[in-house]
Amino acid sequence: MSVRLLTVALLLPLATAGQAADFDAEKFLGEKCTQCHDSSVYTRPDHKVQSLTALDTQVRRCDSMIGTKLFDDDINAVVEHLNTRYYHF
Repeated sequence: MSVRLLTVALLLPLATAGQAADFDAEKFLGEKCTQCHDSSVYTRPDHKVQSLTALDTQVRRCDSMIGTKLFDDDINAVVEHLNTRYYHF
């Protein structure tokens, strides 16, 4: 492995580590998710999300549809926020 490649491999986790810490799931939901729907989608009696796994899948689907390309840690933060606030799985 070249020195340059090794340097990149070692520094990449450090470069991306701060991004997840700065991510605000509630702010993201307010700015991005409400472009397609309001919070009633989380509280309606017939919501399709029935498990934490399904919630994670739905957040990833929405991320893909709106093209935000969130990091896994950010998706986890959104899932955790939605679960804590609305779903309680």
